[in-house]
Amino acid sequence: MNIPAAKQDSRSIRTAASMRRRGLSKSRFMAGMQCHKRLYLETYRPELAESADESGEATFEVGHAVGALARNRYPGGVLIGEDLDWSDAESATRDAIRNRAVPAIFEPALSLDGVRVRADVLARTRDRQFDLIEVKSTLDVKPEHEWDLAIQFHVLRGAGVPIRWARLMHLNRAYIYLGGEYDLKRLFRFGNLTRLVRKRRRKVVAALKEMRKMLASHSPPPIAVGPQCTAPYVCPFYDHCHGDQPEHSIEQLPRLRARLREQLAAMGVLEIGKIPTDFDGLSTLQARVVEAVRTGKRFHDHAISRKLRKIKFPVHFLDFETFSPALPLYPGTRPYQVIPFQWSDHILNADGGVTHREFLHCDRTDPRRSFANELLDAVGTKGSIVAYGAFEATRLRELGEHFRDLASALERVRKRIVDMLPLIRAHVYDHEFHGSFSLKSVLPALVPALGYDDLKISGGNIASMAYAEIQIPDIPPERSAELRAALLAYCQRDTEAMLELFRRLR
Repeated sequence: MNIPAAKQDSRSIRTAASMRRRGLSKSRFMAGMQCHKRLYLETYRPELAESADESGEATFEVGHAVGALARNRYPGGVLIGEDLDWSDAESATRDAIRNRAVPAIFEPALSLDGVRVRADVLARTRDRQFDLIEVKSTLDVKPEHEWDLAIQFHVLRGAGVPIRWARLMHLNRAYIYLGGEYDLKRLFRFGNLTRLVRKRRRKVVAALKEMRKMLASHSPPPIAVGPQCTAPYVCPFYDHCHGDQPEHSIEQLPRLRARLREQLAAMGVLEIGKIPTDFDGLSTLQARVVEAVRTGKRFHDHAISRKLRKIKFPVHFLDFETFSPALPLYPGTRPYQVIPFQWSDHILNADGGVTHREFLHCDRTDPRRSFANELLDAVGTKGSIVAYGAFEATRLRELGEHFRDLASALERVRKRIVDMLPLIRAHVYDHEFHGSFSLKSVLPALVPALGYDDLKISGGNIASMAYAEIQIPDIPPERSAELRAALLAYCQRDTEAMLELFRRLR
């Protein structure tokens, strides 16, 4: 059959473009290791992905800052610029490899059989080999890091680079910052994964083969939603893949284990309301959830009212906000140490009157001493303290361990805490919880008039990022003031929410 030249050209252009899009990179390989459907969509339908949110962007910025700092361990190293196109980057990498005067190469770019990788560091050794170093802003080596190094090792060795060691460089949880410049030899730790990644080369080759075969298909693989949607990372196509899920999916069952998921899937049950009434594989809590969804009626054990009436006035509703900088900011702190910087306290008196006190650290010094002193003054020595979850109690214990002169007073405060979360989990369930007992899920169902939609900050992660931004020395004053106002409004809403929940349930 004769095909017109124009159509031949069009077809060849489409085929070439398709082949380029199917090309694998380190990031796409890692996407495929999480889920083949994710890899397919990233390759052919990237527009379906959710845009990176503030949390994702902050994580990227942290990783970039840690990676840039790690390079200082290798003075004189050469950076292969990200602005270069691939062929130029690969050419520059090979030039640097051949140049024995270059002690280290940052972001080297190499490929093998259509698989492209950029490593973090190639450090030249005395025996004319290289150490392959992957830098992570975590405190530990994680399983996904092993695959990350394995694909790099496979490509670099296949491209002719003699690798002595494959190492993971990560933050040291035991490092205590003393102020001034970071001690890079103590800030970072190394994990030697050479033996592991050598053994994994065959699995990498097999995985690449399967990914290429899958990418040759005209449609994405029919993979059902499951734990891979959020592990090791939340998939950027989460909303797309869950878009056709029922309102009350079985994924909303609390503490859903793989075996139960498989049992229900084998029965063709994807909705909580369609779980058979005689199915006996559910826990007490799961059975309660099923009943609430099936009937539309809220489960409310009135024993919670009796327990809440034992709470002593004045009742303090307490909430903390914290942040955990990867690179410690204050002397005496460690990477990712939880630093409390804000609290809100709504106080309910026996006569029904309510007062409010709050604290937000205002400068760039360590906030913990002021946080603790102001808190002890606010909560006094009388009345119960209501929190939601164990977070506040844990922070009080940590503050007492750090400030020995305040330890006894902080411990007395901690012992006054009543945790509302397990009380609600044990005694209340509404189908609008959708399987979650977080304050953000419980509040709209039990106190619909009170929510977070009107706030500029609506979650703890965003609050942490806002405070981290305030710590930037050259932040414009108007931006700092805007963030402070938003932080105060958010923390106050959390304690107001607990107060209203208490009133409703009591």
